[in-house]
Amino acid sequence: MPDDAATTTQDLETARSLSAWSLTYAGYDPDQEGLREALCTLGNGYFATRGAAAECVADEVHYPGTYLAGGYNRAVSQVDGYEIENEELVNLPNWLEASFRLEGSGWFRIDEVQIESFCQELDLRNGVLHRDVRIRDAQGRCTRWRERRLVSMAEPHLAAISIELTAENWSGSVRLRTALDGGVSNAGVARYRDLEGRHLEVMEVDHYGEHVLLLRCRTKQSWLMIAQAARTLVYDPQGLLDGERDTHVDAGRIVQEISCELTAGAAVTLEKVVALHTSRDWAISEPGLEVLRTLGRAGRFQALLDEHALAWHQLWELCDIELCGQGGTDTQLKLRLHIFHLLQTVSGNSIDLDTGVPARGWHGEAYRGHIF
Repeated sequence: MPDDAATTTQDLETARSLSAWSLTYAGYDPDQEGLREALCTLGNGYFATRGAAAECVADEVHYPGTYLAGGYNRAVSQVDGYEIENEELVNLPNWLEASFRLEGSGWFRIDEVQIESFCQELDLRNGVLHRDVRIRDAQGRCTRWRERRLVSMAEPHLAAISIELTAENWSGSVRLRTALDGGVSNAGVARYRDLEGRHLEVMEVDHYGEHVLLLRCRTKQSWLMIAQAARTLVYDPQGLLDGERDTHVDAGRIVQEISCELTAGAAVTLEKVVALHTSRDWAISEPGLEVLRTLGRAGRFQALLDEHALAWHQLWELCDIELCGQGGTDTQLKLRLHIFHLLQTVSGNSIDLDTGVPARGWHGEAYRGHIF
């Protein structure tokens, strides 16, 4: 991904045309966001998360869905006076949520700011989603958001996001926000929205120490127990920051806000590592205990990235198809994108799972996740 903030759209388009390993979007287009979220989904054969903006909740533009391989539930809907039962792939609690706000402004949301530059890149070789955004608020303050995201192919129960926030022309306090949101429903496909989409019952939200959030829930009919735990740490170039933290619960959603100070030109990095387990996992006592154990063993973002990238390199050694002759870089990229999504649906992590292969992978709610 280009590091120069002054990189032009033309430069980014040129970079895309030269790479058969990167799907790159130069410029933000809300009308295309749903397609981009699906194409930029990250997964590992155990679970997958759409490439949605971390700071946004589900609305008419954004849909941050997470799906477990084989994670289905049945629900009864009232349709023209009849009771209709459907089974579908369940949208799990949203682990992505992260945002920030400056003094005198609201929480950052991509649709509510002036965008100075935007680049989103799906790195197929390493299985990493990059997002580089420069914004200007109503007070003229420019901030750069540089994000890396992974769903670990090396450790199927872990995912992580790293956000570097740079104060380009301002100094002052900044408040960071992270959350686990269990108040989600299935609403990703317009034609299904009149059907019952509330599949989850939140059982517990809590925090452990200063840095770890926990959410337990279960599906209402299939009684699948699901637990997520998130560890959020903030660093500056000198090391770990101990900012003031405020944690609160709001309707099945646990939120933590962290305060810190920035000077012009300085940056802080938020690292959020998330563990996911369910009651179907082998050789565990209970998902809530297991996510805390898994999270306790997890290293920092870069360590997870190194292991994850190595796992992807090994997959590509086995599964890459390189075209010869005519076709060009774009055709090679498209072929690798399809292989990439197949490997995220069925990987070595899927071998012992009773899941099948859905028509649309674990990338969303189209066809309700059904297997044909």
